[in-house]
Amino acid sequence: MKRLFSFVTIFAILSAVAIPLRAEVDTTGVLGDAPHAPANVSGLPGGGPRPSLITGGFSVNASSREQVREFYNAVFTSSAGVPINSTAVTASCFPGTNSPTFVNVTLRRINWFRAMAGLPAAITFDAGESTKDQAAALMMSEHGALQHIGIWTGWNCFSSDGTNASASSNLALGNDGPDAITAYVWDYGANNYEVGHRRWILYPQTQIMGTGDVPLEGSYNSANATWVFDANYGGPRPATRTPYVTWPPAGYAPYQVVYPQWSFALSNADFSGATVTMTSNGTPVAVTQQVYVSGYGENTLVWYPSGLDPTTGTAFPFSGADAVYAITVSNVATDAGTKSFAYTVTVFDPATTGADYSPLVVSGPSQPTVNASNLYSCTTATNPSTTSYQWLVAQTASGNLVDNALNGATNFTIAPTPDYPPITNAPDGSGKCFHLTHNNPVPLQFQLNEILFPTNTTTVSFKSLLGYATTAEIAHVQVSTDGGGNWQDIYTQAGSGGAGESTFTQHSLSLASYAGKSTLLRFRYDFAPGSNSHYIGADPYLGWCLQNMVVTNTLQLVNLATNATSSTNFVFSPTQAGNYLLQARAVIFTEFPTDLGTAKPVSAVAGATIITLNSLTVAGSQVKINFTLTSGTAASFHLLQENQLGGAWTTNGTAVLTTNVPGSSFQFTTTNGPAVQFYRVVTP
Repeated sequence: MKRLFSFVTIFAILSAVAIPLRAEVDTTGVLGDAPHAPANVSGLPGGGPRPSLITGGFSVNASSREQVREFYNAVFTSSAGVPINSTAVTASCFPGTNSPTFVNVTLRRINWFRAMAGLPAAITFDAGESTKDQAAALMMSEHGALQHIGIWTGWNCFSSDGTNASASSNLALGNDGPDAITAYVWDYGANNYEVGHRRWILYPQTQIMGTGDVPLEGSYNSANATWVFDANYGGPRPATRTPYVTWPPAGYAPYQVVYPQWSFALSNADFSGATVTMTSNGTPVAVTQQVYVSGYGENTLVWYPSGLDPTTGTAFPFSGADAVYAITVSNVATDAGTKSFAYTVTVFDPATTGADYSPLVVSGPSQPTVNASNLYSCTTATNPSTTSYQWLVAQTASGNLVDNALNGATNFTIAPTPDYPPITNAPDGSGKCFHLTHNNPVPLQFQLNEILFPTNTTTVSFKSLLGYATTAEIAHVQVSTDGGGNWQDIYTQAGSGGAGESTFTQHSLSLASYAGKSTLLRFRYDFAPGSNSHYIGADPYLGWCLQNMVVTNTLQLVNLATNATSSTNFVFSPTQAGNYLLQARAVIFTEFPTDLGTAKPVSAVAGATIITLNSLTVAGSQVKINFTLTSGTAASFHLLQENQLGGAWTTNGTAVLTTNVPGSSFQFTTTNGPAVQFYRVVTP
């Protein structure tokens, strides 16, 4: 049995002070062996005809770059960062329960991967299996090891539920929830050359799974158990996008979910004599085929580019530009004879739009009337999974900013909350600075609170001092144009591995590429992927210091409001004059908003003031004149009178004004004179 992690402490010497580098827990976690195919599924739930698709029954056209891009940005990212809110207590062997939202996003991640692979993506969780998985995750976390079957002596949180689930579940240590599902599809580790975890997540026949998770607790690592067997194992194979199942899938694949090990699965095929060739943008790629093993889902051929290491959580290399990989799998023995299969995978960045991107464009009046119903519409979304539309309305104001760290973090939010003062004296004595360091082993985000709306001349400038930092500690300046779902680097700087900079350096970055887009800005002090060390300490000469933050020539969006419509039409009723922006976006699968479309600037103006006289009544010596403000605004009213039409109107200075309905209905009361009178109500 394997223990979870080994820790290494490295020391750097600064003057006479020892500054330790703390080993970070590997964020990819540890995977054991995948469970073997069950011998008997008669007692498991499922079986029979596939039910109608339920919420989460995703589908995507993998040959459409834009559909895959929206599917990743809207759906995949929505399952990240959701708190587990668990009642589990590993130290007390109490399995507890987890937030229903967390459980739901774990299910969402499973169905996302299945839809991308072209499989039925309407998996549901069985409550009984999930309860047992919760017990299994508890056992793995407490013991610090993974085991499907075997001798359980010495397992302090042993339970029959836990051992039952462990034999039928994918198991992960150091990961929970959606991250564990991603780890199963990644399927790293020297023992996972057959990608058995991936094959169970992507087994076409499966309809029902279960899940259990315990969070990180003191010295106990997080853990996940995902039940992957149901009574449909070995049953009729449902229709899939292609006769085979590949990962990464044929078509377009976001680079974030492309991993070193590639796989090609085909039901009832024999890959013992099969070979694979691979090119990247036409250039041959040397590949290493893994040992062919059956007994995990569908029969599968596995390979990896020979320069990569599939035994660790190594990321697949990506240059930033779309890369087309052509794959040919030859000499596959099938019931119909020996076959060859060819397909392509285009690896791309979902933060970058492609040629098939068509933003929603808003049309309607450029000068809407205040307190009136102004009709707008947007172009129809091309994504067939669109179920509704969202409209964003915001007022615009100057977004120019100067922050020299003298007034606290009023303009920025730092997350997570650091365990040291984030504003300190600059290490070179030049005043105050914002300070980001890895005293606590987590990346830090220092985000501007404003939502920027850049122009072609918008710039962000700041002074930066990256002091003691390892080469794995990296300073980033990043922007997001999708509300924080994806972030793009506009500046990076890696640590030197030693003392680093001793004085501040001035930087100026253009945001012209993001002109006309709602833009978030942040400074992120991060670990490189796979990093396991960083400097500890809160002294300002450690980590990244920032000062004199300046943003120029930009608007910001304020008083944001979101409205949902079932069609492409929207009624905008501004309550005050001023400048606004209107944007629309599609919502797919009833709950996942896609990118905002092209912003339409409008300038709301006060409409003509229209006053309607409703009734005039005479009672004794009093005349009551009721009227309504039917359009526009008015700060005051005056009653004019004249005893014959065509004469000069005079103001009745003694009339008493009362309000019937604030802002709408009013009444003047005056004395009835001896002669016939005509009345008018006016506003200055």
